[in-house]
Amino acid sequence: MDALRTWNSIKTGDSDSFLALYDSLYSALFRYGLKINADREVVKESIHILFCDLWEKRGNLPILTTDPKYYLFVWLKRLIYKQGANQNIPLEELLHTPIEDSIESQKIAIEETLERDQALRKAMANLTKKQQRYIELKFFHNKSYEEIAEMENVALRTVYNVVYEAIKKLKSSLSVLVFLILNFSK
Repeated sequence: MDALRTWNSIKTGDSDSFLALYDSLYSALFRYGLKINADREVVKESIHILFCDLWEKRGNLPILTTDPKYYLFVWLKRLIYKQGANQNIPLEELLHTPIEDSIESQKIAIEETLERDQALRKAMANLTKKQQRYIELKFFHNKSYEEIAEMENVALRTVYNVVYEAIKKLKSSLSVLVFLILNFSK
C-alpha cells in the first residue's frame, strides 16, 4: 500500500494501516531523531508520543499530497525539541549505532496504548457531558479545580463533586482493564 493511501486509511481509523506506517518508519524516525538529540531515550519517548498523538488526532490529520514521512519528521523534530536540549552528534556515530528496542516490542507497546485509549473512550462515553468536560479540563488540559470553576462559572465544590463522581464511574468502568494491565503487563 502506498504511503498516501496508508495515511488516508489511518485518518478513517484503520489500525492495521497505522501499525504498517509505524513498522515502515520507526527506524528512519529513530535515526533522524538521533541527529537532533543524542539521548536515545528522549528520541524513543518522542517517537512514542508522536504515534500516540497521531492516533488520537487521526480524524483531524491534514490531507497530504506528498509522502507523510516528511510531515512526521517535522512533527518528531518539534517533539524532541520540547523534550530536551539539542545535542547534535556526528553522523558517523549514528551509522554504527544499533536500535535498542525491537520493532516488535515497540509495536506491542503501541497496540497496548491503542487498547487503553479505546477502553478509556468507551468509559468516558458513559459519563454525562458535564462530567466529560470537567475530566477533560482537569486531566487532559491540566486545569486546576479553581480554574474549572471559574471557566464554567460554578462553585468550587460543584467541580470537586462532579470530578469525584466521574472518577468513581471511570474507576468502575475501567476496573477490568486495570486488572488486566496490572496482571499481564509484567
